[in-house]
Order: sequence, then C-alpha cells, then structure tokens
Amino acid sequence: MDFEAFLIDVLTPILDTPEALRVEVKGEGRKLDVLIYADPKDRGRIIGKSGRMISSLRLLVKAAGEKAGLNTVNLELYDGDEAPRGAGPEGA
Repeated sequence: MDFEAFLIDVLTPILDTPEALRVEVKGEGRKLDVLIYADPKDRGRIIGKSGRMISSLRLLVKAAGEKAGLNTVNLELYDGDEAPRGAGPEGA
C-alpha cells in the first residue's frame, strides 16, 4: 500500500496550503512510521474537531497496514516546534 499517495489524496482537498503537505514513510520489516508535515495553519484541519480526523486517518492506515501484512503502522502529525511524537531521541 502506498501510504504517502493515499494520505496526499485524502488531505489535499481539505487544506488551505496543500503545496506545503509532505508525507514521509519510514520503517523496517513489519513496522512503519508515517509522518505528516503540513503548514501550521492546516494542522487543525488534519487533527479535526476533537481529534476525529486524525483518529480516522490512523484507523484507516492501521487497517491498510494489517491487510498488507504489517504488524504496526504509526501515523503522526509533525509539529514543527518539537520532534514527532513516538520518535526517538534523534528527532525523526
């Protein structure tokens, strides 16, 4: 499954600055980390009301990963002020 293309297709129409959207997929073996980088003004749209949008995206990515035979797929929204949640001390 191409998580990068999927997330770009889903998120681009809802963002004010879709050109700033970047999705990075990292991982090894049966574990993937998917990081979403977006304009600070668009982060609220990605998170959604009460976190519903990001929760839904995580659920879809996790289900697609399971179907593709992956054990773990973590989806995180990168906040420019800090390292992505779940990232090690190296920052990404």
